[in-house]
Amino acid sequence: MEKSKKQAKGAAAMKVPGAFHFTHTQKQALGWAFPVLAAIAGLLYALSMPSSVGETGFPFDDAYTALTFARNLIENGVYSFHAGAPATSGLTAPLQVFLLAALGTVIEGLRASFALGIVSFAAVAGLTFLLGLRLFRDQEWIAAAAALFVAVSPHMASAAVSGLPTMLFTSLILASAYFYFARRSMLFFLFAGLALWAHPAALVFFLAALIHLLYSHLAVSGENKPSFEGERAVTGRETAIGGILYLLLVAAYGVFNFSLSGTFFVNPVTAKLTYYANATTAFPREVWNFYSHSWAAAIVLFAIFGLGAMAIDILRRRHVPLLMSAAFILGIIAAYGIIFPIVQDHHVLLPTLPFFALLGVWGLWRAFDLLTMALPLPIMRTVTRALIGLVCAAAVLIALADWLPYRDSHYRTVRFVLDRQVAAGRWIAANTFEDARIATHFPGAVTYYGHRPVLDITGRLTPAVVQHMSNLAELVAEFRTSRVTHVATQRDEFEVVNSNPLFTSDPGKPGVTEVFLYTPGQTHLMSQVASALNVEAARYMTQKRWRDAEAVLQRSFKEDPYSSRTSTLYGLTILQLGDTANARTYLEQAITLHEQYAPAMVPLADILIGQRQLDEGIRLLQRALQINPQSFQARSSLNAAKKLKRTDSLEARGIHSYTFTR
Repeated sequence: MEKSKKQAKGAAAMKVPGAFHFTHTQKQALGWAFPVLAAIAGLLYALSMPSSVGETGFPFDDAYTALTFARNLIENGVYSFHAGAPATSGLTAPLQVFLLAALGTVIEGLRASFALGIVSFAAVAGLTFLLGLRLFRDQEWIAAAAALFVAVSPHMASAAVSGLPTMLFTSLILASAYFYFARRSMLFFLFAGLALWAHPAALVFFLAALIHLLYSHLAVSGENKPSFEGERAVTGRETAIGGILYLLLVAAYGVFNFSLSGTFFVNPVTAKLTYYANATTAFPREVWNFYSHSWAAAIVLFAIFGLGAMAIDILRRRHVPLLMSAAFILGIIAAYGIIFPIVQDHHVLLPTLPFFALLGVWGLWRAFDLLTMALPLPIMRTVTRALIGLVCAAAVLIALADWLPYRDSHYRTVRFVLDRQVAAGRWIAANTFEDARIATHFPGAVTYYGHRPVLDITGRLTPAVVQHMSNLAELVAEFRTSRVTHVATQRDEFEVVNSNPLFTSDPGKPGVTEVFLYTPGQTHLMSQVASALNVEAARYMTQKRWRDAEAVLQRSFKEDPYSSRTSTLYGLTILQLGDTANARTYLEQAITLHEQYAPAMVPLADILIGQRQLDEGIRLLQRALQINPQSFQARSSLNAAKKLKRTDSLEARGIHSYTFTR
């Protein structure tokens, strides 16, 4: 009796003044409205893409990788990247491949990917609302506000048509969280297990759920425990079955990956950790930029306030419904910060946004509710409601204002990939033999459009490469062992020198993509460190900081002394510093390394012409124009050289140029 009185007292103490509840009809209407709104947002991206971009496509190469796996699964019945290749766990989300393969039997590949992403986004918006209703039983408007933020979020709509499994994974963990609070343990375990097949970060979510469970059962004091009167009971049998189901899904995931690539996790996890091992990034700043971007900027401070309020509630051993959400957000940030501190296009953090929206809106309510209690004036309740409405409206307006610019940015990225990686893949399909083998770091577009087997330089699809990433000589040996015939690269990612490309994207635009014929002993894979140093030196050269450029290029030579591009840049730099003799030596060295390297021929010819070696200079310029007929600089130098030779010839015969100018 005493215990029930304490529970009633605790419940009364926690009861929210000014509670807000939707009617049953309103809940049903909103439960459909948010998914429909999200689906419309995704369709607005997809349907206008052909007219805005020119054709449909994805902003990430990994999207084409998933489609290639799905196509091969349909056509050959094998989970592999191309026909005849052994099966491999080359994708983060095997579940996405299986679903794309199922959809691909009905609709074309790109449309199947769009359909899966948009349906998943619709589910995310709807599940955010349903989860919010479970979490905030006395303030159900919080669920509606959070779901609205998600549905109008421009980056969530972009992710829906990105071809990545981001929305699929997010919908699965939201479904798992919803069924956790709906006290349906079997479905909680089922969706948590399926989420692992969409992304390894599902383990972070499961750990967050476990933390919430242990805290609620072991730490929350009796008078603060929530009442579940009138709700379905969770049976031990159901929980046991669910737990076994989860363990079976985890075991199947491990067996699937181990049998294909010899590791518990999918191969891309190990490959990415190795590939980006030396990458540097301002991870905390990137995280802050993500959570203070677009509509999130309106509630980020309230989310931080909410975390503080939750910490106080935990110290007081109160019931904390948002503990799972907060643990998942902080867990994802910590996991990536420790293991993989690279925020690529923010997709690694996107699954936390629905939970962040719930946390931020709850923190908003909690802050103004405390203000109302601190200033117990009759008008304060009305004022705080108006302020809450103003903040929520501001968040929605910011999202809507960002929507078209964000979509335009998405389209530009799609066009970027189409003009480079996809164009390279199409060129490969039209200009190489079927038994060609392509080494590349964007295998998705190359294989989806090029229909050629690849050696994945990033190691995600070719696990044997991972052990050679830190050793360029070993990587070159792997090229020979794998009988690579061509190399397709984006210059700022993986630079190839000492050969002229067979295909190149617009060299005047960023992200120059090239396809080379691979000739062992001649085609040179540059050290990535040296390549980055060359980029830095080129920037100094444009700023006419010649001494700085010289110092950086000397470091580049120490990293990789066999690059025609480095020799050319160094020759041009010391030429500007007045060292013509050594400039000539380095430019000649560049041509020795690469006999057809026109960028070194033109400045070397100018030096030769300045030293009155006209015939040799003219021959060099003519060669440069044969290699690159579009070179304005080579043509201008050639015309000037011919004019100078003609003048010298006339003067040698005693005829002076002033004769013709009188």
